[in-house]
Amino acid sequence: MEALKFIRKEWKPFLVVTGLCLLILLIMLEFYPKQKRLNGLLVDLELDGPNPARYGELRDAVTRRLADEVPSLRQVKLNLTYVHFADLDQDAVSSERVHFLILSPQRTPWHAYSGEYRSKLESLKRLIHELILKKGMPVLGICGGHQFLALAFGGDVEFIDPKFAESASERYPRDALAERGVVQLQTLGDDPIFEGLVHHPGRFEASQSHYEEVKVVPKPFVNLARSEISEAQLIRIPGRPVYGMAFHPERGWDGKAGAVQNGGKQILANFFRMVAKANQGH
Repeated sequence: MEALKFIRKEWKPFLVVTGLCLLILLIMLEFYPKQKRLNGLLVDLELDGPNPARYGELRDAVTRRLADEVPSLRQVKLNLTYVHFADLDQDAVSSERVHFLILSPQRTPWHAYSGEYRSKLESLKRLIHELILKKGMPVLGICGGHQFLALAFGGDVEFIDPKFAESASERYPRDALAERGVVQLQTLGDDPIFEGLVHHPGRFEASQSHYEEVKVVPKPFVNLARSEISEAQLIRIPGRPVYGMAFHPERGWDGKAGAVQNGGKQILANFFRMVAKANQGH
């Protein structure tokens, strides 16, 4: 009996320390940042039919490089599933497993979409409109996707070059005015999308490649940036993670002295942090 009391006495400090360590471990596990998994659909808007390899740079930037280059996004795991707009159905987009949509760039004038493709495009406009306003779906439109997002809400899109207004060309004319390469943009308002990149009023540089532009920004969007030759560069529905970008944030850009490097990726990271916040508790 005395020996048992002695053992209990000797082991008591060890048991207390062990219990405290377990408690601390449980607290750390409870409050340690957990990785958030977000699933998105990359909606290919190109007329040339399905091609999952078409936007490799964009998919790589979102699913791999962002976490490596933007520390604030390392607790978010992003997955992208490819789907061509002609194959998209409401069940796939409306699934609770889909947390955001990316509307892709494209290299074909919008008027060239005809027949069944035109019908599919019109159906997608209605679907995007409903998903955003009724379901609260976060959406990011890039270049052509930015234009399509505006079209879905009744905006106007036309060639930047007025000589080609209402042109029936099946491809963009090489001699048409276009925004290509690195272009300086001016902020038109303050917004979380600029966090870590630029303070309003300010300027930043973006990689561009487009012949058409949003001529009329539809309600309820607001315009947040402009360039010298193209006014609607970054549109947003206030209060919602819904953005259209005339530029290519997945390409990033080289900052000048004192500027933020890889600013395009910073903008992408800001968008996906908003998506993660919108999906807290889901």
